[in-house]
Amino acid sequence: MTLWLFKMFSIALILTLIIELAAALFLGIRSRKVLVLILLVNILTNPPAVLLHWLGRLYLPSIADFWFQLGIEFIVITTEALIYYTFSKKKDWKLTHPTQLSIITNISSWIVGLFIL
Repeated sequence: MTLWLFKMFSIALILTLIIELAAALFLGIRSRKVLVLILLVNILTNPPAVLLHWLGRLYLPSIADFWFQLGIEFIVITTEALIYYTFSKKKDWKLTHPTQLSIITNISSWIVGLFIL
């Protein structure tokens, strides 16, 4: 069970990092600092989100789990947008549209996650 959980968390994090970095590049983000920030923010937010998604799938009926997932994603998007917003205020970061960045990257990874499951 421990190995399975480690594998689940690892795969989810790696896929999220790949998808969200690709989405950021698609949005025109080229700053190495911003791309590293996106990596670090996702390392912070992805494991708790994946844990809550997994627990929701175990203990909630399907429709309730879907709404629970949307709530988790809303919290993740808000958290990431606030972090990006904080860095966007620094002139040398070249980070514009932090909320748009958070929404697009997270929706992209969530949709891919739904197809994989």
